[in-house]
Amino acid sequence: METCTLELHPTKKVHIALFQNVTNASELRHRLINQDNTLACSLINAKLVINKLHILLAVNRAVSDESIGKLKTHNVHSEILYDFGTTNNIGKSFTTFGITDDTTDVIAVKIGESEIDAELHMKECVKGDLVPLDNLLNITDLKLIENTYQIGDQKEDIDNIISLVADGMALRGH
Repeated sequence: METCTLELHPTKKVHIALFQNVTNASELRHRLINQDNTLACSLINAKLVINKLHILLAVNRAVSDESIGKLKTHNVHSEILYDFGTTNNIGKSFTTFGITDDTTDVIAVKIGESEIDAELHMKECVKGDLVPLDNLLNITDLKLIENTYQIGDQKEDIDNIISLVADGMALRGH
């Protein structure tokens, strides 16, 4: 698990964990659908995440929107998932970037709390192997990302892909 501090929101701690071999995705998805407040983290399909920068782009927008009272979803954790999308359709973002019943690679993001408490909470919720975030390189599906963000074939040029994805995320709603 990695913990970051947002430059624009230094009091907010962002905890990012990558889980592989997740066995309870169906239970987690049902808890999310039912808005179970005890879950209190964002769960993202890891195949659609390029790197930590991609995650922090969504987190920064969600935390910024929360700080000015402009959340479009019910809490900052669901807003993170929404902010991965490029459209104003909340349901589409949840369906596209959220977990499904058979998702086995999950990124969990938690805002606030101490690093120890956040890691403990995420390990209690997500039944899988907590692995280094660097393992994301082996999980990310660049073709799926290109199709999802409609950016065409970028010949697996990660720098170009993240640039185009960041542009799409930033321009949502404008």
